[in-house]
Amino acid sequence: MSTIAAIATGPAAGGIGIIRLSGPAALRAARRVARELPDQLTPRHAYFTRFTDAAGAVLDEGLAISFQAPHSFTGEDVVELHAHGAPRLLSLLLAEVLREEGVRPATAGEFTRRAFLSGRIDLARAEAVADLVAAESEAQVRSAAAQLSGALTSRLQAVHAPLLALHADLEGSLDFPEEADGADADAEARLDVVLAEVGALLADARRGALLRRGARVVLYGPVNAGKSTLFNALAGVARALVDADPGTTRDTLEARLELSGLAVTLIDTAGLRVATGRIEALGIGKTREALAGADVAVLVLPPEASAAEHTAWRAEVEPSRLLEVRGKADLQGPDDQLLAVSGQTGQGLDALRDALVTRLGAGSAAAVLASSERHLAALTQVEAALVRARAALDVSTLEVVAGEVGLALEALCLLTGEDASTALLDSIFARFCIGK
Repeated sequence: MSTIAAIATGPAAGGIGIIRLSGPAALRAARRVARELPDQLTPRHAYFTRFTDAAGAVLDEGLAISFQAPHSFTGEDVVELHAHGAPRLLSLLLAEVLREEGVRPATAGEFTRRAFLSGRIDLARAEAVADLVAAESEAQVRSAAAQLSGALTSRLQAVHAPLLALHADLEGSLDFPEEADGADADAEARLDVVLAEVGALLADARRGALLRRGARVVLYGPVNAGKSTLFNALAGVARALVDADPGTTRDTLEARLELSGLAVTLIDTAGLRVATGRIEALGIGKTREALAGADVAVLVLPPEASAAEHTAWRAEVEPSRLLEVRGKADLQGPDDQLLAVSGQTGQGLDALRDALVTRLGAGSAAAVLASSERHLAALTQVEAALVRARAALDVSTLEVVAGEVGLALEALCLLTGEDASTALLDSIFARFCIGK
């Protein structure tokens, strides 16, 4: 394979900048800018050196570290040049490195792709690299780190191994019925065990999907219920205009925050009532759009809300996504069982945060494996094939059961990349940044 090179650190100025090279010409290309390196390098040893241009003029000084194949991230010979993190300096050094014959710029995610192709990591762990780089919350960091360390791979192997053994027994019963007599006798129990594990993986994957994209929490309710004051208090900044006149909020406002490590987009909306003008009607339409995409909709009720009004506002959202609170708790309100909150005084804010954490499942988010839509689709295929196999045990032949188990295995292999096509790999690694 050709040797690739790229700047492995971010484009902004920083204390350290790294140029990474991987391939058979990595060390030779590195010597174009690090001419003082000794003839023989000890792998994983940091060498202090000066970095120069083509004419030999010193541009910087820093470290060079080599990693010998196959004991490197990519499985190839790798060299890292650690200079100061000046973007222009790194560009000059990279341009000189790329003048070496057989060296070309790395494409997005190519270092990680080579690690996968060399067998250093499987596809699930490779995807975790991109998740870790893109993480915006503590929970995303912890989940990506767990996936990178092999947590998801271990759980997939716990499904793959017994499923492969079952498939072999079923095929053996079909091909050699006399020698494999009774090998399929416990197929039902074995399928049930695997189905239970796949179901648990799917449940984690759905929670992981929420963790990956972040949650959307929408504040809604009647005008003058205290939504905007509550929004400002939760966001920690005065983003929304607050006034005693009803209808101050005409459009949706968003703020980003973190709840127990989970990234949350908090949305303030226009109050719901019979619109008094075209602009307000548009705002109420935006409110309903926001509610349609909410993971949790917080209905903020004013102290004077009647039971009939309460029922009408509740009907805007299905109960599974609804969280009701009594706003303006600093004023005298009805004595009911709703959580009383006040953005003005801070009353009830901690309890509201706790309620949101519980509703979103953020309290256990650190243990959830981040999951892509690809993971969800593949696991869904595995479960569907196993359900069909389980049903076929009673009403069909062993050929059908074995065929469905084989389909489940094929879908499972897509997760680890054992049967991944070039097109699939292209789509996965396209979302990586250059240098990773």
